[in-house]
Amino acid sequence: MNALFRNRSGAATPSSRPADPVHEEGNREWREARDRTELAALREMVPPPAAARLSPTRHSELEAHLMNEINDTAATSGAAKWRSAADRTSAFGWLTPGRSMSLGAAAAVVAATVAGFAITGSSGQTAVAAPAPLKVENFRATVPLATVAKRAAALAGSHGTAHRGTHRREWALGMWDDGKHKPEQMPVIETRDRWNADGSGEAQDIKDGRVVHRTHLPAGSWEKLAGFRSTPPTTVRGFADYLAKDNPDIRGSAYWTMDSVEGLLRDWTPGPAQTAAIDGLLAERSGLRALGPVKDRAGRQGQAYGADFKGTVRWTIILDEHTGRILGTELSSIKTDPKMQLKPGDVEQYDTYLD
Repeated sequence: MNALFRNRSGAATPSSRPADPVHEEGNREWREARDRTELAALREMVPPPAAARLSPTRHSELEAHLMNEINDTAATSGAAKWRSAADRTSAFGWLTPGRSMSLGAAAAVVAATVAGFAITGSSGQTAVAAPAPLKVENFRATVPLATVAKRAAALAGSHGTAHRGTHRREWALGMWDDGKHKPEQMPVIETRDRWNADGSGEAQDIKDGRVVHRTHLPAGSWEKLAGFRSTPPTTVRGFADYLAKDNPDIRGSAYWTMDSVEGLLRDWTPGPAQTAAIDGLLAERSGLRALGPVKDRAGRQGQAYGADFKGTVRWTIILDEHTGRILGTELSSIKTDPKMQLKPGDVEQYDTYLD
């Protein structure tokens, strides 16, 4: 049995976008057969546990290669029409999930493959124990998301604009899908990436505050590799339309809105206006509820808000209660999963946005 890792944004748990009800009956069997074929082919690409480990310098190359394999598999199986929302990849980060019935599950396997290699070598990073769930600080007041959104809106005209690239610290839990192995502990990774106007870029692997490796990409790489290429809008409505082009399921869904926002944050660092738009959009989602005041993985005070998916997983976003700035996102289990050996509260991944 190969190692299987939860998708970085949960697509292996809510493995896909719901089928179009108009065509559901006539295409159900075809879709299910297609999904089984694609997943079987993609799982064959996942190296067994004894395979050589990868260094951070090979991370982006493997990721891009495997996403190309997804696209090839989709095309040969007659599912090319589903690719538009699913074939996104990032040169510098984890794969953003596919949203379609077929490729959402497929992307989970590929993202899992990349996440599954313990990262050793140039950065010297080693595996760490799974982090504890965020702890609510009951001595501080819970701030409603609508209040945070209003504060962010008041700062929308402040100095600063959105820029390509991110500086983040991330962690993911590796899991087996046979019910016999405990989840594998992965290393914490810190990266900073920046892009130039010509689409060239540089990714930096960071350890203990210093750059330990640099990866350069040539001009035009942004256009080929970024999932969200155009600059994010600065209004709530514009932002909703922007995300919906990638995943129509965000319409009315707090969970899928969170999922798309997490994908965006792998390409862009929002400016004050985009931050206000994101917070305003999240505040409109009835399924996103306040969890309470917390400290994020960098020790900063924030307010946590969560959106659940069918009682299985939860997306959590942590916001600076004064500015609305996004401090982090986390995916966690809220249901016992014997197959993956998960219990409620287990953290499956987190991203901490550092600047």
